[in-house]
Amino acid sequence: MPVLAELISPYRCVAVMGMAKNTGKTTTLNHLIRAFHREKISVALTGIGRDGEGVDVVTNTEKPRIFAYRGTVIATAEGLLPFCDISKELLAVTDMGTPLGRVVLVRALTDGYVQLGGPSINAQLLELLSRLPGEKILVDGAINRKTQILAADAAVLCTGAAVGPDMRKTIAETRHWVDILTLPKYEEDMDSGSCVHLSGAVTDAVAGDIAEGTTVVARDAGKIFISAPVRQRLAAKNIKLAVMRPIHLVALTVNPTSPYDGGYNPEIFLKKMQEAVKIPVYDVGR
Repeated sequence: MPVLAELISPYRCVAVMGMAKNTGKTTTLNHLIRAFHREKISVALTGIGRDGEGVDVVTNTEKPRIFAYRGTVIATAEGLLPFCDISKELLAVTDMGTPLGRVVLVRALTDGYVQLGGPSINAQLLELLSRLPGEKILVDGAINRKTQILAADAAVLCTGAAVGPDMRKTIAETRHWVDILTLPKYEEDMDSGSCVHLSGAVTDAVAGDIAEGTTVVARDAGKIFISAPVRQRLAAKNIKLAVMRPIHLVALTVNPTSPYDGGYNPEIFLKKMQEAVKIPVYDVGR
């Protein structure tokens, strides 16, 4: 089994989320699907929002498609079923609505490409995950929906040259979000001085009013929207960040290619990213 699949093997439900479009999320998802298929581990698939189309509906660029093997259970919007080129058995119709219809559960009777479009409401996603069978559940996610990722046991973040043409800036931006997504769970003994619990969003403007030496506690990483420069200023003032509900980010994957320009040198990008973050980094597309 490939190293990334081994790393996530202890977790039943894993979310795969992209820093931006075309950063290798589908490639990572397919990599894990293939790895579990080779090990004869049963898999269920769903997503937050739509994914799996051959051409991105926003950028009009070609993208990989999600491949499912026979026996895979797929939870997707009923409006996407005609775009799934598999023979399928209908297992259940839920009352969870999406812009593309109700979420349905089907079992693939043949191998083929599928499109995923699950619920975007936290409570519905939690309910759906509780209903999905399989030894592993893979959730197609996105960094701009971090709160939904909390429904999974663990997460993998995907980054790449599509974030921007400057490798150094991409690495810095990725390191920033890895830091946010790996913030520790708040414990009372973390307080070195005063502590403030914020129920709303933690933004640059809000952070500017925090006193030196304070521990700022957000509900979860989905509530934190501070920029990298502001976070550096907070650290300089000994202002700590913590969350009540942490995200378990276990790995990062990198995609050195971009549909917009020439991309990055693969070896250099992988090496520098591995030096920049404290979690395992893989290039699963090579």
